Amino acid sequence: MIQSRGVAILITVLVLLSMSLGTVLTKMVFSVVSPAAFLYLSLLVGMAAMSLYTFVVKKERIPHELMTKKIWSYVIQIAFFNFVTGTLGFFSLKYLPATTNTYLTNFIGFMTMGMSMFILKEMPGFYQVFGAAIAFAGLRIFFPEPPKGGELIGVIMILISITGVAYTNNIARKLALETENKISNNIISTLAILIGGSVAAVIYLIVDGWPPYVPRWTDWAIILYSGIVMRAMGLTIWNLILRTLRSYEASILGASTVIWTSILAVIILDEVLTRNQIIGIVMMLAGLILVQVRRSLRNKPKPPATIPTH
Repeated sequence: MIQSRGVAILITVLVLLSMSLGTVLTKMVFSVVSPAAFLYLSLLVGMAAMSLYTFVVKKERIPHELMTKKIWSYVIQIAFFNFVTGTLGFFSLKYLPATTNTYLTNFIGFMTMGMSMFILKEMPGFYQVFGAAIAFAGLRIFFPEPPKGGELIGVIMILISITGVAYTNNIARKLALETENKISNNIISTLAILIGGSVAAVIYLIVDGWPPYVPRWTDWAIILYSGIVMRAMGLTIWNLILRTLRSYEASILGASTVIWTSILAVIILDEVLTRNQIIGIVMMLAGLILVQVRRSLRNKPKPPATIPTH
């Protein structure tokens, strides 16, 4: 456990920067490598890295006495919605700018809050609803015209992806509550990526075929980066951070990915931010901060989610 909050915040920012860099690099690789090939290769790398870390480095074992049918059903749901439908968020980079992709992905927090009313019976307060309204109003400004063509396909993919991940956030919290955090986060995360990643890898392998076309060594380097840093290390370090920072603190920091991604996309991909996009991003950040800060005043700290929410 990280003892210092300052160190935890610094590590969180570094993790988020690495995630934003990965998003931009993924968008760049999609110009030469098919999204399906990139996804199944990075998933295989992430599965191997997580298994090595959990079962070899940490020497953890699956607690079979705690893994009831109900708990396995939760794990399978987390696996499917986070690593099968959830990977559509990366696939959408084929159709959307990196900045737009990250902007839409950050609405996971609001969808998680909405679903928690039905799954966990946790009702939002006035300020939470008001914050969500501000954020969603920003969507109208960010998209002055309704998405069309390929952009619409990308938006639909993002919607499916964040709906699935928001659902898994609630299921992960429900699992943590019912098991009283007796099952290691590493075990849950590793089982989820092994089950869901295997299904997703097979699907994308069927779509793209074998062998994958990866022409440059730099493309392989980015695939390794995505699998190790974004899927394995990012997941493990995020869980470690949540042992020190409260969930709302991490969520507020997590929303900064839209800022880092926007900056990196302008520098690396030559993307251009319009005035409408900047206003929409500011409204989304304001809404998320209002929701999370108000939650911190009203509620006690919650158990950390097994899967990152951004």
